[in-house]
Parts: sequence; C-alpha cells; structure tokens
Amino acid sequence: MNKFSIAPWKSAIAFDRAYIRNIKDAQGEIIAQIPDWEDGLEETTANARLMAAAPDLLAALRDLLDEADLNEVDEYTAPKIEAARAAIARATGDQTIPA
Repeated sequence: MNKFSIAPWKSAIAFDRAYIRNIKDAQGEIIAQIPDWEDGLEETTANARLMAAAPDLLAALRDLLDEADLNEVDEYTAPKIEAARAAIARATGDQTIPA
C-alpha cells in the first residue's frame, strides 16, 4: 500500500483573499496549501515547486543509491551517501535505512 499521495505532484496558484499555492497529487486532489503571508509570492512559489518535486526527488535519490556500487566508496563520497540515506529517512520517517 502506498503511504504517500500519488505522484506526480503539481503546484497551482489559487486566487482567494490572498495568493495560495496548492500542491495537488496526480488525481488533482489538494494535498497541501502554502499561503503567501509574509514570504512574498516569489518565495511561496519556490517553496511550492520544491514540495511538488518531492516525490521525484525521493525516487531519484533511491534509484541513485540502488545503482551505486557502495562497495567502492571513497572517503569523499561516503559522507554524501550517508547524507542521502539520512534525507530518505527524514522524508519517509524510516529510522532503519539499510547500509
């Protein structure tokens, strides 16, 4: 069972009393809203784009780790791999990302 909203997500602007950025899932359901209160429309738009890209970023990071030859990691790359694992854990709430 999928624990997440169906990707791809999209950012769309809604005009109400203020600008609101809606994040919609693949079925067009609103899964998040970002009101433009203090940040300004430019920053609100940037935040909405980042949120909308989250499923793709997570999938790309998982694919990259799946394809990497983790047996031949140098000391420069090792911290980057650990950071990628930590990012996946934060995104999924998983405390046991395998090494």
